[in-house]
Amino acid sequence: MKYYRDSIVGILRCLIIVVAFLGSTMLLGCQHGPRYPRASKMKAASLQQVTLVAGDVVEQKVAIPQQVALVAGDVVEVKFFYTPVLNDTQTIRPDGKISLELIGEVRAHGKTAVELRDELLSLYEPNLKDPEIAVVVRSFYTRRVFVGGQVMKPGVVQMPGEMTALEAIMEVGGFDLRAAERKNVIVIRYTDGRRYAYKLDLKRAIAGNETKPFYLQPKDIVHVPRTKIAKLNQWVDQHINKIIPDTGFFFRRTSGNTSYGVGSYR
Repeated sequence: MKYYRDSIVGILRCLIIVVAFLGSTMLLGCQHGPRYPRASKMKAASLQQVTLVAGDVVEQKVAIPQQVALVAGDVVEVKFFYTPVLNDTQTIRPDGKISLELIGEVRAHGKTAVELRDELLSLYEPNLKDPEIAVVVRSFYTRRVFVGGQVMKPGVVQMPGEMTALEAIMEVGGFDLRAAERKNVIVIRYTDGRRYAYKLDLKRAIAGNETKPFYLQPKDIVHVPRTKIAKLNQWVDQHINKIIPDTGFFFRRTSGNTSYGVGSYR
């Protein structure tokens, strides 16, 4: 009888311990449960956050570098954050313009995407309250620059996006080190029917010194001369005007430390 009674007591003790453990577990669950959202809510919030971040990154990746000017044939998308009904995607016409709702024709040729956006903001302010606009270049029309003179492989360089004068020279094999005058690289540019000549000192950049990059525009001509150019206007008259006659040049000198001096030659 004593053995039977001891067994019953042991079983009851085990049951009490189990019940106490289960009760404490349930109590802890009631106390801490509300601090955590349901699994479905956590999943939805996480997906929403990832979607927004991914969208921002994609926008940044497809954006065209700010230094590249727009030209006829480029496809631009104009996005209005608060009035999406005005969103539009257009190809810049041969006259350099696009047509938009409320404001009509706007000249896009020669402007960067950022410059065009800033102009659109000012034009839409009288029509929209606190407009928020983004200009995204969806595709570039064919762009190219011409590199000649004392380089390894003179010729045409395709310009898919942002490109500096030094990068264009590297695309044709670099300087001909036996003859190239790297302190007096000339860039010829056509803007609004006029030709501009820029004199660049690329020797400092090659040496690793801090210099401001000179960004090219489509149809620029990069010429690396053989000898030092003492007078830019005289050199242009002797070497360029005989090949491409025109009314004159406007000169802008760019030194390695990015200081500028402006002169003119007619």
